[in-house]
Amino acid sequence: MKVLPALCIRVILCVITLIVIGACDTRFKAEILLSQYVADLSRSALLDFSAPNKIMPDALPSARYRQQTLTQFDIGLLDFLSLQQCDVGVVVGKKNSILGKVMPDSQRFLYELDIIRAIESCDIKNDALAAELLSVAQKKRDELPAALGNAIFNGAESEAFFSLSNGFLPLDYTTSEQQLLLDALNRLVNIAESLHGLPDVDAVVFEGDLKVLMDSEYAGRLLYSLAQVTQSLTQVTAQISSLDQSVCGAPIGYLKQQFEVDYVEQIQPYMGRINQGAYLVLPLLDRLVSAVQPLTVDMEHFVNQLSLVHVRSIWRGYQIASQNHAKQWSVLFKQCGVLLAAVS
Repeated sequence: MKVLPALCIRVILCVITLIVIGACDTRFKAEILLSQYVADLSRSALLDFSAPNKIMPDALPSARYRQQTLTQFDIGLLDFLSLQQCDVGVVVGKKNSILGKVMPDSQRFLYELDIIRAIESCDIKNDALAAELLSVAQKKRDELPAALGNAIFNGAESEAFFSLSNGFLPLDYTTSEQQLLLDALNRLVNIAESLHGLPDVDAVVFEGDLKVLMDSEYAGRLLYSLAQVTQSLTQVTAQISSLDQSVCGAPIGYLKQQFEVDYVEQIQPYMGRINQGAYLVLPLLDRLVSAVQPLTVDMEHFVNQLSLVHVRSIWRGYQIASQNHAKQWSVLFKQCGVLLAAVS
């Protein structure tokens, strides 16, 4: 019988603590499954788990490192008076009001669309002023991706959407629960990919879609979940890969039982739900990021963690860890002649 070392006892005590916490806080119930998996395997005399420091993804950069600078549009009093016969004066007047001077990034994006339309539709008799305003309109057209990027990635909505403090995706998370998020992301992608045509954006719907992102907390929860699952699977894989044929016999029977009870029956279905949701959301997020380029360097680094294709993304690391984990168990079971229906 294996005498439990101090480290193993610490792992078991951590699991007990997580169970107590998880009973009250559903954000970290998935952590109980991952810790239980390691704790159960650590009872084998052939495995020696350490207690690694928790790996965390990089957090969302502060607002100053996400903000894209937009040019300011100022016109003199005489020019302002001469533009009163068209919408330019009205739009500029709203921007110069007290509320306009402190408008959030989402409203600033809508203003940019309005001022471009106003300038390009205004019949200006003064040739010099007309040329100046058309130059402004073109500059603002060039800046529309940055303006939309600010609206999506620089507000309070993005801080909640990308926050790592909200814990794991729920254990019972299903794709049906994220339909509102998918609808909102699709509308935002449609706007982003049609900026050249000055899309007609409903302000109420646009603000509502940003709130859907905020309420979902999805991207941050996904990042956190991927990082913690990756760390646990990598830890198990390292231990299993160290075993040789001496494990065959009674020890492999115990390990197989824990693999089935902890991983196959609980963790693997949870990962399947993570994957189903991510394969729907991440392609939309990739398209959105591509359409509002260039982002700031810090924001680009952050969103690359969720990229489906970036070689060093958290998502790719999670996939590799999952594949290595399944492969190592398969090698072990084959080595000991243990039959298993499927390992994935």
